[in-house]
Amino acid sequence: MSIASTSVPAALVTTLLLAQAAPPAPGAAQAGGDAPTQHVEVVAGKPGAREQKSVAQLLEAQRAFERHHALAPQAGLSFRLYARLDPADLQALHLDWVSGDERRRVPLDERQRFILDPAWTAPGAPRDAVLQANLPEGALAWKVEVRTPGLDEGERRLGDLRLECEADMFHGNLQRGIHSPSAAIMAAEGDLCELDDAEIFFAERPIFGVLLQTGARVRRLPYRYVHVSDGTMALASLFDWPYALRDRSYYLPLEDRSWPDDTRVVFDLMETPQAAVAATAGAGRGAERPP
Repeated sequence: MSIASTSVPAALVTTLLLAQAAPPAPGAAQAGGDAPTQHVEVVAGKPGAREQKSVAQLLEAQRAFERHHALAPQAGLSFRLYARLDPADLQALHLDWVSGDERRRVPLDERQRFILDPAWTAPGAPRDAVLQANLPEGALAWKVEVRTPGLDEGERRLGDLRLECEADMFHGNLQRGIHSPSAAIMAAEGDLCELDDAEIFFAERPIFGVLLQTGARVRRLPYRYVHVSDGTMALASLFDWPYALRDRSYYLPLEDRSWPDDTRVVFDLMETPQAAVAATAGAGRGAERPP
């Protein structure tokens, strides 16, 4: 995984900053040829901090969704909360809209999804409002969710997932990661979601693998696209995937425009591997470029 292409929202309470070396103290000698020392600063959250995102972040994601809606013209926008550390956390989860001393419960569906309330942008609505969960910071992963109706349970639509990336990366800034200068430049130029590791996605249940299918063309993605198999565990705690979500995580070749937006993204679930689809993939794989 290229951590240079992954963002970290400004509101996150855990981040990693690599800064330039501090100048040597007066009178201190630096050995010739020694590399300058880098200063690493880790900013931790306040004790008792709760999972939250600002309403402003979610509205930025909505605006990006509207700008790129052609990727998924029949789809709707929602936001979803995943248990990052322990799936049992979802049993006690609730979410509130909070501004100052005012607090209102936000309805969540059976998959811990919610939609934006028009009241949050009505005239006179407070600009400093946040959505705050009752769980501690680090317990949840927040995701944009874009879904075209009518798809089978074990698949997604590629255009929907491309739109999720556009709405999240450097717009909603919901996923954890490392925000590098190179990624910021790519985001400004609109190129960030053309990287195959720009956005991490989560299947509904643990997966063995992922297939792309459009008509008779089928490709099984290499293992490096699933389970963050090429990710560095030294920095795992800074991302959303290292714990409860890792066996459900996958990337996609978002940059390969030869796969149209209507491409089906089909999962081999660990509990019910899709043997028929896998066999089809093996039969048609010869027409594909080697991964």
